[in-house]
Amino acid sequence: MMKLRRLSRELSLQVLYALEMNDKPIDQVILDILLLNDNPECDETLLRELVHVTTVNKDAIDERIRSRSKNWDFTRIALIDKIILRQSIAELMFCKDIPPRVTISEAIELGKKYSTEDSHIFINGLMDRIYHDLIEEGRIFPEITET
Repeated sequence: MMKLRRLSRELSLQVLYALEMNDKPIDQVILDILLLNDNPECDETLLRELVHVTTVNKDAIDERIRSRSKNWDFTRIALIDKIILRQSIAELMFCKDIPPRVTISEAIELGKKYSTEDSHIFINGLMDRIYHDLIEEGRIFPEITET
């Protein structure tokens, strides 16, 4: 299950990147990405959900990123980092069955794998701030850690 979800996040990232580069319909881009990856075993429901909630809420998510990255000019944030952040924030906000610490951990791993050497640090810091914002807003609940 874990590997299927990780692969689904990676494929979603590829779809979201491809959507930035062309104006093909979402379903066509998803199909293209699945074919390019030799129809991998993934959680296609999660893949489609991530793409959908990220694209539908892109403007609101970008505004959230802008408000929490005061020291960064939004236009200078690497596109892949923006996409990782968008997808991960959408997952935090709309995929209630996934624990926030898993979402944040996966965002960091995506940054390590697909972006620059230090991107995961930027992604971690921003995701942590947004996670706490969402708790304060009552949009998500803090995770209970067992002691």
